[in-house]
Amino acid sequence: DLPTALSVTTPGALIAAMVRLASQTTNSWAELATRIQRVVADSGFNLFEAGRRGRRDAKEGPPSSQASLRTFGVPESKVRVVLYRDNHAWCPYCHKVWLQLEEKRVPYRVEKVSMNCYGTKSREFLAKTPRGLLPALEIDGKFYTESSRIMQLIEEAFPERPMLPSGRAGQAASQLLNLERELFGVWLQWLRGEESASARRSFEQVMDTTDQVLQQAAGPYFLGAEVSLVDLIFASSLERIAASIYYYKGLRVKGGRWTHINAWFSTMERLESYKATQSDFHTHVHDLPPQIGGCIASGSKEQQAIAAAIDGTDGRSWQLPLPPLTADSVEPGPEKSENPSLDRLEAANALVHCHAGVIASSRGGSEADAAFQHVVKALLDGVDALQSSPDALKTGDLPPAAARSLRWTRDRISVPRDMSWPAARQLRAHLNFVADIIDPLGPGELWRGEPLATH
Repeated sequence: DLPTALSVTTPGALIAAMVRLASQTTNSWAELATRIQRVVADSGFNLFEAGRRGRRDAKEGPPSSQASLRTFGVPESKVRVVLYRDNHAWCPYCHKVWLQLEEKRVPYRVEKVSMNCYGTKSREFLAKTPRGLLPALEIDGKFYTESSRIMQLIEEAFPERPMLPSGRAGQAASQLLNLERELFGVWLQWLRGEESASARRSFEQVMDTTDQVLQQAAGPYFLGAEVSLVDLIFASSLERIAASIYYYKGLRVKGGRWTHINAWFSTMERLESYKATQSDFHTHVHDLPPQIGGCIASGSKEQQAIAAAIDGTDGRSWQLPLPPLTADSVEPGPEKSENPSLDRLEAANALVHCHAGVIASSRGGSEADAAFQHVVKALLDGVDALQSSPDALKTGDLPPAAARSLRWTRDRISVPRDMSWPAARQLRAHLNFVADIIDPLGPGELWRGEPLATH
């Protein structure tokens, strides 16, 4: 086992032990992958349904954040569109276009590009757009930037399944899009500024107007019975608003007093396109600061408690056993979105699939490798069964550095890039469980890790 292998002191024996350990860990990951396949076959679970991690080759069927090509029944040679979107699925403007292509069932290829705030772009991409703008789109070999222009071009080039009405309904859509821009503006003004009663009042007034518009609509969507481009654009903004205003200002949006916005969220969360592209609160509250130049917290006791719950630093939110997701949860769960057994299986499958990159990015070595494998076993077997088995992990079996790798990863799981939110919730809690065995918290200590920047 790992501790025994590393206790060998002679150089020759140590080298031999490390070679043997590398072989064992490689085999162990393969065995875990086989176990997952067996569980899937026996349980009948579908790891690739809409809203789950999905797979890179998902040309047909449910949408996926992993997909590199979507054909919708069209031969690959007939695909006319290339969508350039950000690697991490953080960009709100990319989100709108992505939703539009899925809802219209426009065949497209995906090229993922780093955002300016977290990476460098290839020379080939910068040759197309020197400013590195995202999203970008190629239609029939012609290159375009600016999301509003791109969405209009998509409507014109692919008039089937129109997402924007004409005539009087078109005028109503235009007015609603102006309302979305107004909401976007007052949101950023409050989020990026010092606490201000005036900024909060302006934000709440536009939210009130948005809620009233939905109340008066002749259906669950902004324009009535059918989803439109208006809904897709509002979805990108309201999703980020709900996360950030709650975390930084302490005002509950999703699950709060705007009942018609809540109902609209519930309707959107039934769409496969939105399930596949939706993020979670924790991802957004930490992906927004580098994009917009920082967010300023109100600093109230209520706000601090909410932020701690979303970050899992309160000693409860990311600890096992996890309570069921409800409308009253800190982050309300989408209707019927939670299936703990499937959520754990999805998390285990994602970790096995990406284990080499996860271990490298968390600056871990063989000790971290063993710790991450224990996390997968806990997800598959359940912590109680695992810890009462011969494979039980005890404090002292692995060095504290392994726990640092687990905690570093815990705080950097990104939804939907890595997996669905319910799966991410399970993985964060199981990483905590194993880390706290390896490196127990001290008396009164609620959390240990490297805080993420918010400025």
